[in-house]
Amino acid sequence: MTIQSPDHLPHEMTEEQYRRLPEGVAREIEVVHGHVIFCESPVPEHNRVARRLASSMEELPSTEPCIRVETDIDVVLWRIPKFTFRRPDVTVYCCLPERGAKLEAGDVLIVVEVSSPPTAAEDLLDKKVQYARAGIPLYLVVVLDTKFDIEEVREFRLDAHAAEYRLHRLHRDGFVRLEHVVLGDISFADLVR
Repeated sequence: MTIQSPDHLPHEMTEEQYRRLPEGVAREIEVVHGHVIFCESPVPEHNRVARRLASSMEELPSTEPCIRVETDIDVVLWRIPKFTFRRPDVTVYCCLPERGAKLEAGDVLIVVEVSSPPTAAEDLLDKKVQYARAGIPLYLVVVLDTKFDIEEVREFRLDAHAAEYRLHRLHRDGFVRLEHVVLGDISFADLVR
């Protein structure tokens, strides 16, 4: 299968097919339950919040001996029954033993989605269920309003027994106050300036 543009992608895809895609094509999709999902390019304000949040999280102390914080990288959630990966806006994960290794959900400590009105349903429903099913301990949703200011940050913690997230805290006072893996406060104003 030789694919040069996203216009010619099949509706379903295996991991092997995905790995063979040209990088430019692969960056435009996610694969969920084997189905190809096209990802729109976000607005600059969205990317700015994600980038600044990742940078701030990286600077804070951690409860883990070695973590990495990245934006926009593939996280394989599961392979069975069908290949599923997502590309969270920010991912905090344990340092991997090999350079260049692919990130698996079991390595991930925190995922963050920056959510604006057009993506809210997917971020608060679909992705929330998928990240919980994959066993990721903490899910943060940065909720942007229509002017791209931060309305709130929703912090969900995994109830591992139920395999679902429970709302732990709503951050609405102008700061994200992190107490799990990454420790410290991050100002909303610093993320949107």
